[in-house]
Amino acid sequence: MELPYGSADALTLVMTLPAFLYARYSSLEQGRGTSLVRQFENGRKYAEKKGWLLDPDREISDKGRSAFHGANRSEGGDLYAFERQVEKGFYRNGAVFVCEHFDRISRQGWEEVHAFLKVCVENGVSVATIDGDRFYPAGQRIDGGTIMELVFKSEGAREESNKKSERGLFNWSEKIKAIEAGDRKAKIGLPPGWMMRDPKTDDVVLHPHRTAVLREIYDLYVEGHGLPSIVAKLNARKEPSWAVKNKDKGNGWNTAYLHKLLTNRAVLGEYIPMSRTHGGINETSKGIVKADHYPQAIPAELFARVESVRKLRRFSGGPAEANVSSLFSGSAFCTCGAPMYFQSQQKVGRPNNHKSKIDGRKLSYVSGVNRSYLRCNNNRRKHECQNNKSFRYEALEPAILDAVLAVAIDDRKFTIPDHVAALSANVVEAERLLQSKRQNLQSIVDMIAEHFIKALAVKAAEIEAEIDIEEAKLREMQDELSRQQGGANPIEHLARVREVKDSINSEDKDARYSARVRVKQALAFLTRSTFGADGVATVMLQNGLMAWRFDQKGVMIGEPVDLRNRLDLHRGLPGPKQMTDDVRNRMEQPARPVVHPSEQKWKYGS
Repeated sequence: MELPYGSADALTLVMTLPAFLYARYSSLEQGRGTSLVRQFENGRKYAEKKGWLLDPDREISDKGRSAFHGANRSEGGDLYAFERQVEKGFYRNGAVFVCEHFDRISRQGWEEVHAFLKVCVENGVSVATIDGDRFYPAGQRIDGGTIMELVFKSEGAREESNKKSERGLFNWSEKIKAIEAGDRKAKIGLPPGWMMRDPKTDDVVLHPHRTAVLREIYDLYVEGHGLPSIVAKLNARKEPSWAVKNKDKGNGWNTAYLHKLLTNRAVLGEYIPMSRTHGGINETSKGIVKADHYPQAIPAELFARVESVRKLRRFSGGPAEANVSSLFSGSAFCTCGAPMYFQSQQKVGRPNNHKSKIDGRKLSYVSGVNRSYLRCNNNRRKHECQNNKSFRYEALEPAILDAVLAVAIDDRKFTIPDHVAALSANVVEAERLLQSKRQNLQSIVDMIAEHFIKALAVKAAEIEAEIDIEEAKLREMQDELSRQQGGANPIEHLARVREVKDSINSEDKDARYSARVRVKQALAFLTRSTFGADGVATVMLQNGLMAWRFDQKGVMIGEPVDLRNRLDLHRGLPGPKQMTDDVRNRMEQPARPVVHPSEQKWKYGS
């Protein structure tokens, strides 16, 4: 007997069906609330009341996926995956799909809800909505009354979503316009964690204590501390986290949030409106930057230095970083280009048990020395490198430090090629040319305003396109100049190494860690090292003036090499292209005899 859709009598036939509970929310901001918990809790109570079988593995959720834009039913959504399983006949023996109401499935109109309902009931899955206590059994046709109900409910939900979307977009655009016009009181969400609103004026102001913590985080990072080390330091002293909700305040600091603080340009006072695609996680800039919207918390120079340090650390990380076991992390590479891997084989104080190779006796002893090696990470993973040489770390560390510091006493060796001055001059010249083109454009626009000439309009469009290109190039040059100016110079790094060199093997754990992070970062700035399959490690100063060679046991091979005129030694060594270019510029150029014009021979012409 065929039962009418939505009837309570139909439920008696499906008392023991496995239930699939579905919950969804549209934006990641809603995820901070209890929407998902509430939907699942209501779904469990409803299913228990009907006698359906529950299982946590059958609870489906789409977090931050909009039904208005169909993101939950698009590839990547959990509802999309469930719908594909239904189509393939996974649940033809019977199941029931439970959701709060139809707008959890789709807000794109009744056709989309009807399509989902049709797929389910034709493939053995009944559908139930908590709202209205409605049940649509599998195996029965969707009658006209049900379609009318879908039209009424789905179109109402769609219209409501349209209105909300339009209101939201209008309010957002009006706030952005106010910010661009200089209105610092325009509110878009909460201010950054190190700021607060003045209770009297409602202006955004710096929070004194949190700003001091923010500056401490920046200073520690520049000194060489990694994100896990800074997190441990803040959590150890019970520094309150900047969580918005009370339920999150007890979770402490974490590396993801520190990374966000170290890369957020709002510390400079900038406001950059961001947008996120529906169902997406990553935010993208709208291309608008308001330079002085917030009070500045971090100097531009310190922010630039943090960016420089982050670049230096792109090859470092891993378990050895927790104790800064290797001072060469981020500055040591195989000739194949892969970073050198720090491999610890033996630690002081570690008990050892093994059989004697002579008579097979069981031997037990405590290690008296550390034994660790540097080896190519590609070769270790058997990936496209034949360099299987291992370099004893305990011998290399003091040898390289002594060599660098001995030569560094003569500060002339560390004269930096004036890249910053050259780059600054290029920026000034680019600004001058850009200003000239803007003046040309304005002149043409003024002429067109007086008397329209098609050729002038075309020329104006060409100049405007050129200005866009030149402005993009200028921004890149300005960013590079900012990074170059933000990096500490070699003299500062050497001073840090000299100050703490004697503490890198201190018995005091904190003093040892602090010393080693500073020396490691200084070496990453000062040197680049390559380790070859011939068992030779070449350590070169970053300014391209000196190099040393060591064997696998840390013994220096020959005397330091002067690299000022040795481009052949620069080839194959990691480092920026500008370093090799600078060596080429410093090389003595051969004298060219002056040739009288009458004696010159041209390839073409007489």
